Amino acid sequence: MASEAEGYSVGESGTCGETTARLKLSRPALVARLLELDTAGALTTAHVRAAAQVSGVTVRTVWRWLEPARTGGRRPRPQGARLEVSDQAWEVLAQAGGNVAALHRHLEEAGGEVPSLASLYRLVRRDLQAGRILPDRAAVRREREEQQTRQALADLALAGSCETGAAKEPRASRRILRQQKPRAR
Repeated sequence: MASEAEGYSVGESGTCGETTARLKLSRPALVARLLELDTAGALTTAHVRAAAQVSGVTVRTVWRWLEPARTGGRRPRPQGARLEVSDQAWEVLAQAGGNVAALHRHLEEAGGEVPSLASLYRLVRRDLQAGRILPDRAAVRREREEQQTRQALADLALAGSCETGAAKEPRASRRILRQQKPRAR
């Protein structure tokens, strides 16, 4: 077993060591808690030793983590609002064939607050890794064209409703268009 003077405390035997060996805390959470104790004036070497044992590092490493946090250099990041890629932006991304730069240009043209290109790349990568699927570009385009066609036919039906009997004609032509599919040769 290494001596305490060398700064090592991992692997100490005893009930406390066995209990803390199973715990695992993230570095930011550990540093934040130690800083709370430090500002209250209650931080002791025992706390730092326990933190080192829990995190699996040396006592000296924990003191090095605390130094920049004490001087205001590096503190744990607060968990703020998380940026999300909307469904509309996801469709634009699909139309662009997965081109994030094209999505960024589209968002800038639309106006408003736009994250940086690098942040947008990270957001898309995070969503893809989380299991979100980028729709096929052709399928999205086909669906949009069908929706536009349905809307145009509905608009024609509304415009024709003022005239006598003209409202039923777009439906009949739509049926004819559906029956005239190209034959496979």
